[in-house]
Amino acid sequence: MKKELNRKIKELCASAGTEAARDMAAELTADLDKRFDDRVAAGMSELDAYRDVLRNVDQIEAMLRALPSSDGAAAVAEDRSAGQRRLKFYLEKTSAVMWVTTAIVFFLFGLLGHAWKYAWLIFLWTTIGQILLDMAEKYNRKHNLSKTVQDGLSGILWVGTTILFFLTGFGMHLWRVNWLLFLVAVVVQILLDAILKQGDR
Repeated sequence: MKKELNRKIKELCASAGTEAARDMAAELTADLDKRFDDRVAAGMSELDAYRDVLRNVDQIEAMLRALPSSDGAAAVAEDRSAGQRRLKFYLEKTSAVMWVTTAIVFFLFGLLGHAWKYAWLIFLWTTIGQILLDMAEKYNRKHNLSKTVQDGLSGILWVGTTILFFLTGFGMHLWRVNWLLFLVAVVVQILLDAILKQGDR
């Protein structure tokens, strides 16, 4: 009867349909085996002990079915992973379209507007867009948010400074003094690093 008891327990754990219930088979078998042995030692027949141990079989089944399923957590994780893959796909396509569009606009400005002198600056503006896309991709891959923001803002700062340098040079002919913009950018970079590092504490 003890073998039949063990078979019944394994059957109950398997029918519950969860990994947690199957993992509990050994523990539950040991517990009910002890109850069975105690009843036999007290003078019960093996059949009576078997029936008495499994008298509350409905409660055992309910307990096993109430155990948390790992399937739900796996489904959530899979959904999250699928969402990350979709976002990565869209970011990559956006980046590709952005750079192709930039090249087209560059040649249109150059060929139709004869603005070769300034048209190449559009690539710097697109670089800022790429930095923002890279920030989104790093966040999507669960990188450190503070470090991602710090790197992104730093990149935007220096590309923006370069754009301003050429705009003031070409547009206002301030080549003699506009290089000071890079010194200002150094100060801003130091302050930015200090503020963001302070925020991490």
